[in-house]
Amino acid sequence: MELKKIFKKAKKEGWAIGQFNFSTLEQLRGIASAAKKTLSPVILGTSENESRFLGLEETIALVRILENKESNDFFLHLDHGRDLDYIKKAIDLGYDSVHFDGSGLSFEKNLKLTKEIADHAHKKDVFVEGELGYLRGKSGFQKGKIKLSKKDLTKPEEVEEFVSKTRINSLAIAIGNVHGIYLKMPQIDFERLKEIREKTNTFLVLHGGSGIAENEIKDCIRFGIQKININTELRLTWKGVLQKSLEESKEIKPYIILPQVSEAIEKKVEKYIKLFGSHNKLYNG
Repeated sequence: MELKKIFKKAKKEGWAIGQFNFSTLEQLRGIASAAKKTLSPVILGTSENESRFLGLEETIALVRILENKESNDFFLHLDHGRDLDYIKKAIDLGYDSVHFDGSGLSFEKNLKLTKEIADHAHKKDVFVEGELGYLRGKSGFQKGKIKLSKKDLTKPEEVEEFVSKTRINSLAIAIGNVHGIYLKMPQIDFERLKEIREKTNTFLVLHGGSGIAENEIKDCIRFGIQKININTELRLTWKGVLQKSLEESKEIKPYIILPQVSEAIEKKVEKYIKLFGSHNKLYNG
């Protein structure tokens, strides 16, 4: 099934597709296993840095091999791309979807560069995600709370022009979501989300899904979010399980230790798939 059709299905039926990032084989296996077990579509995300670590060609090969082995469709997505040449290379090599993150730029420059990426991507039928608003925070668990400014949030009045002129397929927005998990998480601005939804029919994306309360996740989906990104929580799971295994065992064989990581990632992803409502959607209708 094509990615656009998955998004349309999610929007029509009121659920969200999960994007789960990976930078190791055991993470990838855990995500893929959860998707197969729950019959859920998933987007496999690699940030610029994650894909540079793995290698673009190697990442694509791993995902395609896994697709054939599992008889499942996975959508490979370049997350938070900022280097235009690198994004175009990912498109040309075979990524299914790319995200240009121009959130640190002026509105005018963000629009111009996002359109450049979209024009290149659409020639190869590659899905494009743009971004308006600026997400603060960093990956990991942070004690305390994070201060947000209203100027960081997506301005509803800019959405219609940005979407129509860039011709993006989806838009990542800032409505109180942050990167990382904080002891005191910010409140999601649902009124802003409603205003943004009124301004556009394009698919909406929520970055920084880790740490957001389940009831808020459900409301985000109810008010118009079609994709939710999870990365920090998978990284914390990876570190926690691996650290515990190394500390408690004298075992040195990676192939004995690392499957525990994959199993823990699988359980975490399965939990989010059910929360997002995407289970049994891949082959249902």
